[in-house]
Amino acid sequence: MSAAQHPEYTTGTLGFWNGTKDGKEATIVDFATGETNLNRPKELSVLVCDTRKIQDKPTLLSNGYQLSDAGTLVTEEQFTQSSTAEGKAFIQDVYFKECVDVIRSLVPDVGEILPWSFRCREQKGVDKQQTEDNVREPEARYAPRPIAHLDRDTAMATTALEDYVGKEGAKDLLAKYENWAQVNVWRPIGLPATKWPLCLLNHDRIPDWSYATHVERLYPYNDPRMADRGGKSYDSLVKPDERYDYYYVSDMTPQECLVFCSFHSDPKLAVPHSAFWDNSTPEDAPNRRSIEVRSLVFF
Repeated sequence: MSAAQHPEYTTGTLGFWNGTKDGKEATIVDFATGETNLNRPKELSVLVCDTRKIQDKPTLLSNGYQLSDAGTLVTEEQFTQSSTAEGKAFIQDVYFKECVDVIRSLVPDVGEILPWSFRCREQKGVDKQQTEDNVREPEARYAPRPIAHLDRDTAMATTALEDYVGKEGAKDLLAKYENWAQVNVWRPIGLPATKWPLCLLNHDRIPDWSYATHVERLYPYNDPRMADRGGKSYDSLVKPDERYDYYYVSDMTPQECLVFCSFHSDPKLAVPHSAFWDNSTPEDAPNRRSIEVRSLVFF
C-alpha cells in the first residue's frame, strides 16, 4: 500500500439526519421492504482533527472518549469467526474480559462494568458511493455506518439495562450510582482502519446540546439487528450543527482501541459518532473491519 501523509487535520464527508419525505415527525424504515420516509442523509464536508496530533489528549472521564494502546491477544481469525455460536461464545468469554480491563485502566475508580453486546463490522461497498447506497440494506448492520448517531438515549439505555439485569437489578444499580454510561470499545480487525475511519463528534461548543434538541428518532420495523443488539424501539440519529468539532485517529491499528461513551447519563459526555469518508484515503486502502464491544458502566 502506498504511504499516506497525515497532517493535523484531514477533510472528509459524513452524513446527518435530514428530515422526512412526507414532513412527518416520526421517521420509519422497514427492513423487510426497504420502504422509509427518511430522506437520504445530509452529507456535509467536515474538517477532522487527528487525535494523534493533539497535545492535550482527550480522556474518557473528561471528554467522553479516549484512545488506548491496550492491545489484544485475540487473533484476526478468532474475531472473524464471531458469527458462529462457538466464535460468539469465545468473544464473550475472552474478549469481553479484555474490554473490561481496558475500561478499568482508564477509570480506576469505576464501580460496575457489564459487557453485554458486540458487533463486528466489515465494509461492503467497494467504494464510497456504494457503501452509502447500501446503508438501509439488512446486511448493512455489519458495515460501517456513514451517518452520525448515538447508540442509545436515556430511555433506550434503560431498556438495555433492564433487559440485561432485570427491572429490579436496574433499579438497584441506578439508585447506587450517580452516573452511568454505555461505553464502547472499538478496535480495527486485521489491518489499520484507513478506509472509513471512525469519527467522534465533540459538542463542547454547543452548551444547549441534549438528547431532546440534537437527536432524532428513527423507528425500525422488521429489524434484523434485534438479534445481536437487544431491545431497542428506535435509533438515535444526530442533527447537523455547525458547532460540532470532529476527531479521528489516523491509521488506527488492531493493537489500539477507541473507548467512548455512546450514551451517558450526563449528556455532555455522550459522544455522537460515525464512519466518515476521509478524502486522503489511498486508492489501494483495504476495506475496513472492526469490532465494538458495548458495556454498561457505573461510576
